[in-house]
Amino acid sequence: MYKMETKVAIVTGGNRGIGFEIVKGLCQKFDGAVYLTARNEERGRQAVKKLQDIGLKPLFHILDVTCEKSIQDLAAHISTHHSGIDVLVNNAGILDFDKSISSHEDAKKLIDTNFMSLLTISKILYPLLSNTARIINISSDWGLLSNIRKQIWLDTLVKEDLTVEEILAFVNEFLLAAKNGRSSFVSIAGHFGDYKVSKVAMSALTFVQQRQFIAQGKDVSINCVHPGFVMTDMTKGMGDFTPERGARAPLYLALEAPQSLKGAFIWHDCHHVNWDD
Repeated sequence: MYKMETKVAIVTGGNRGIGFEIVKGLCQKFDGAVYLTARNEERGRQAVKKLQDIGLKPLFHILDVTCEKSIQDLAAHISTHHSGIDVLVNNAGILDFDKSISSHEDAKKLIDTNFMSLLTISKILYPLLSNTARIINISSDWGLLSNIRKQIWLDTLVKEDLTVEEILAFVNEFLLAAKNGRSSFVSIAGHFGDYKVSKVAMSALTFVQQRQFIAQGKDVSINCVHPGFVMTDMTKGMGDFTPERGARAPLYLALEAPQSLKGAFIWHDCHHVNWDD
């Protein structure tokens, strides 16, 4: 099978909201193939059609980030048709804005989608990254360390030698708290604690993985970004920014930021902030 030598960008959860606008911006400015991925094929293809109607040419591939087989299928497709992945935007995520305190089951589903999926993606898609690939993790201002209330985790998550296993211990302690009821749920990160924990864990994982890439001698950059409080279906239409404005900083990281920008937390206006202040 002939492999296309064009660069490749992939956006997870690209059928609506910020993800859709990131795909749109990449189609306009990225010199290569842009994959809009979505777990629902019909909605994904409808999103592709919207972009095609304005003259853009995204490609589509179904992707459920919580399903290892689905990620493997995407990896097989990329391996067959392309030489690697140059931009990967981990955008897929969920939040029930109506529930500030979730059941253990709902909290686990959210964390599986927003955080645990990144570990599976790392295992399956990262081996396909080009030598100068860029990974953009869509975080939140709720992904800042200051959202966490327990001192042990404030101390642990800033360690220079933090490990993935320690991040998993943090996540698992929260899930145990969620199982133990309302007061335990809020003890670690307050209301919407499951979302906050998922995004803090994402941020911490970003820094750990950047350190790993550097140790491996790779020029891959991985950064996380707070796109702003964006008006989307997930926020029930509330917010300060349009999805197009929310895509600004992610697109900056994908297209314009210096390759030397590594392991950073980027604000919606594209400036670097201290994650642990």
